[in-house]
Amino acid sequence: MSSLNRPLSGALLTFTLDEHLAELRRDEAYTRSGRAGRTLAKSGRLRVVLVALAEGCIIGTQQADSPMTVQVLQGHIRFRAEDAEHELHQGQLLFFGPGDANDIRATEETALLLSLSAAGDDYRMTNDE
Repeated sequence: MSSLNRPLSGALLTFTLDEHLAELRRDEAYTRSGRAGRTLAKSGRLRVVLVALAEGCIIGTQQADSPMTVQVLQGHIRFRAEDAEHELHQGQLLFFGPGDANDIRATEETALLLSLSAAGDDYRMTNDE
């Protein structure tokens, strides 16, 4: 279901992650590039994003301007950060402060759940947040 047809914020949202992952893996972007993502929820600065990666997909360098978490729901990734090699396996959660993650690679079909805080001027507090 596209973001146009589903709420991205609210007092209570639930998600069936397996269904969203199946849709992402059928998406043209996934077929073409080996990766696809979907913002599941956003409220204020918080964003929750589901990402599907095909085996061998290389994301490259990702810069975090603010703290974020990366949770591996399925599969395995490798990356470099702070001059060291790191791995995340299914069931692991990484808290990542501001900085860079380099050469992110899915070593098998992988699903990630990212929680991040948006940075910059795009955030304006409203009465209902």
